[in-house]
Amino acid sequence: MGAGTPAGAAPPAASARPVVLADIDRDINAVTADFVARVIRDAEAEKAPLVILRLNTPGGRLDSTRDITQAILGSRVPVVGYVGPPGARAASAGFLILMACDVAVMAPGTNAGAASVVGGGGEELPKTISRKMTEDASALLRSLVGPRGRPPDAAVKTITEASSYSETEAAEKKLIEFVARDLPELLVKLDGRAIRRVGQPDVVLKTAGAGVVEKKMTAMQRALGVIASPAVAGLLMLIGLVGLYVEAQSPGAIFPGIVGGICLLLALSALSVLPTSWAGIGLLLLGLLFFFLEVKLMGHGLFAIGGAVSMVLGAVLLFPPDDLAPRGDFWFVVGGAVTASAILAALSLKALSVQRLPRSTGEGALIGQIVTARTDIHESGTVFVDGAIWEARCAAPVAQGDLVEIFAVEGLRLLVKPQHRSEN
Repeated sequence: MGAGTPAGAAPPAASARPVVLADIDRDINAVTADFVARVIRDAEAEKAPLVILRLNTPGGRLDSTRDITQAILGSRVPVVGYVGPPGARAASAGFLILMACDVAVMAPGTNAGAASVVGGGGEELPKTISRKMTEDASALLRSLVGPRGRPPDAAVKTITEASSYSETEAAEKKLIEFVARDLPELLVKLDGRAIRRVGQPDVVLKTAGAGVVEKKMTAMQRALGVIASPAVAGLLMLIGLVGLYVEAQSPGAIFPGIVGGICLLLALSALSVLPTSWAGIGLLLLGLLFFFLEVKLMGHGLFAIGGAVSMVLGAVLLFPPDDLAPRGDFWFVVGGAVTASAILAALSLKALSVQRLPRSTGEGALIGQIVTARTDIHESGTVFVDGAIWEARCAAPVAQGDLVEIFAVEGLRLLVKPQHRSEN
């Protein structure tokens, strides 16, 4: 790509507006895609002359990568991909983002490529799926490099042969436009460069002496970027459900409720940026309800079984099928659901066993006791129970010293019935 002005391109013109710099220094996921889209939208609104995406990423999800490439291709502001600083890499999905940019640049000591299609956990995909996804990713890469005048064969080898290139090799193969040591050198070398854009008018960049405004992820976005993975989001969801269940069964425990509430809110935040199935969330909540009903209605284990099945199915359906979805994350979430179900079942059984224990205080502790009449009981009299004298009432006459059984309590009066010694 030459530095001369292409036909129809606007002549270089100095701009008082600073260029926009944004770092992609983490895994590519839905949060990263949203961040890049927002940076480009803000740059368009501010009429910035240029957006620089500084790349240092091991790669990530293909669906999020497509979102980023679409944002770049649809941008009204030119976008430069810069692999830096020295020691950085644009691997896997990062390489596709680099190739999508209007200008691709690398710093010394960096590398880019190794974009072979694998599962989200780095595992090999089944042969048929692997072939399908490899062809799909290769077609995407060819569509990105073709309009830029970059060689498709060298680019596609990063997918089909897992090739990776140093900055020197990438420049020799014309996969990048040039090498720049740092940001000031990058701006100097971009100055006056004519670029052909995809679906947008050709432009000539004027960047010498331009200021730079850095756009950073907010603390919330960075935190969300950490938890926005199926494994973490699913685990937080399950911990939240177990915590709330424990708090509901043991009011006043406080700690389980606090932890459960925080984990559940974090999980919902993560699920809001992940491709999530509402059916999966509904089944998880339904499973929790079944465990509650097991204790309240004494379902003889049927509600507990239904709860366990519901939670495991919810984990399976929580994230829609995706050929590039991390299988490790999938089995982690399912295993977590099985573990959570076992914990909830154990807690339910414990609650039921406690309910079946005879009461040790209150009216329940009195009913059923067999005591000796302290006085004759004819309509009324007294008995001695648990260290206290109680007024007793009996329908049949009872002599002092006879045994009686307490069968009800009316306020401060006990209702008793005769109990023969032979029955004791």
